[in-house]
Amino acid sequence: MAARGDALLIRRRRPIGEPAGDAATLDGTRGAGRIVAALGELGIDLGTVRQLIVEAGADAPEIDRLDLGQTFDLVVLGSHLVNRPEEGVGGALLAVARRHLAPNGLLLLEHHPIDWAETAAEVRPTPGGGRLGMVDVRRDPPFVSAVSVYDVRGRVVRQPFTARVLTEAELVAALKSVGLKVTRRLRPTWLLAVRAQG
Repeated sequence: MAARGDALLIRRRRPIGEPAGDAATLDGTRGAGRIVAALGELGIDLGTVRQLIVEAGADAPEIDRLDLGQTFDLVVLGSHLVNRPEEGVGGALLAVARRHLAPNGLLLLEHHPIDWAETAAEVRPTPGGGRLGMVDVRRDPPFVSAVSVYDVRGRVVRQPFTARVLTEAELVAALKSVGLKVTRRLRPTWLLAVRAQG
């Protein structure tokens, strides 16, 4: 599946080398290497990209105000943002994605694996930034807490996080609640959705 027209990538701010704040915009794919690589494996070339970078701690009212004033043929909600543990935040991010989706556009949704609350395990980072690490993993279904470890050219940053793992039915319901519907699963952690009709 190739990209169709302009794309919007909504993702979490990286802890190294990106501006702090509730949200920032960026043209191109700089800083989104992991997501771009994952989409490449799905056969998706993003082409012309605008990024909406969300601060990890942004709450639902802040997120509700995000509006770039344009729509896109392809919207990608990456960085497992739908798995935010705070009440209402995942839905607010889905609403932002829906608001920016052109009438015949496609939404690609990245989420943690459905069984991750039972299977999450430590991953050691590759020195120099080749692979993101995850340590101090605690599983308390439906939540997973851990510390992400980034090693970028010898600079190591540790970032604690908690994620809420959603079931397949919860993902479908969350999309439906903002006027979207799943068309198919692309991979274990990627869904394809469109605007619901009517």
